[in-house]
Amino acid sequence: MSHNVTTEEVSKGFGMKDMIVTGVFAALILILSASVGGVFAINPMLTFFFPMGAALLPGPVFMLYLAKVRKRGGLSIIGIVIAVLVFITGMHWGMAVGSVVCAIIADLVSGSKNYADKRVNVLAYIIYSFGTSGSYIAFFANPDAWARFMIGNGTTQEYINTMKEVATGYTILWMLAGTAIVAALSGGVGCHLMKKQFEKAGIVA
Repeated sequence: MSHNVTTEEVSKGFGMKDMIVTGVFAALILILSASVGGVFAINPMLTFFFPMGAALLPGPVFMLYLAKVRKRGGLSIIGIVIAVLVFITGMHWGMAVGSVVCAIIADLVSGSKNYADKRVNVLAYIIYSFGTSGSYIAFFANPDAWARFMIGNGTTQEYINTMKEVATGYTILWMLAGTAIVAALSGGVGCHLMKKQFEKAGIVA
C-alpha cells in the first residue's frame, strides 16, 4: 500500500464510481461476516462466538477497500449500509447501532493516516469488528428488554433461555478479546495479501 496518499486526495468527495464500489464491498463484507458468524449465531450455546466468526474472513476485503477507495466517509457508509441490512433481517437494533458507531470510529482512525498505514488500518478493522458485539452488549445491559425485542422478531424463548444459561460475567470480556485477536489476524492477512498478491496483480496501485 502506498504511503504517499495526500490529505487532499482523501478529502475529495464521493463520485458515482466510489458509491458503487462501496456498495459492492459492503455486500461482500456482510456476506463474509455472515458466512462464518451465522454458523455460531444459530446455536444459542455458541452465539457469543458470533463476533469472532464475523471478524474472521472480511479482513482482506476490508484492506482492499481501503486501498481502492481512500475517501473520508467510506467506512462510515459501509457501516450504515450493513446496519440497515442487519436490522431489516431481524437482528437486534444493538448490532445496527454498533455497526454504525464502530464503522465511524474506524473511519476516523484509518483516515488519520489517509487510509494508507497498514498498522493503523488493522487497528481500524479491529474497531470495526466490534460492531457486531452491539447486540450482545445490549443483552448484558438489559437481558429482559433484549429478549422481548428478539421474541418479537421470531427468536424462541428456548433459544434465549439457553443464552442466559451459558452467559457468565466473563463472557463479554472474552468475546471482545477474542474478536480483537481474530480481527487482528484477519487484518494482518489482508495486509500480507495486499503486498504479495493484490499489488502484483495490479488490483491496487
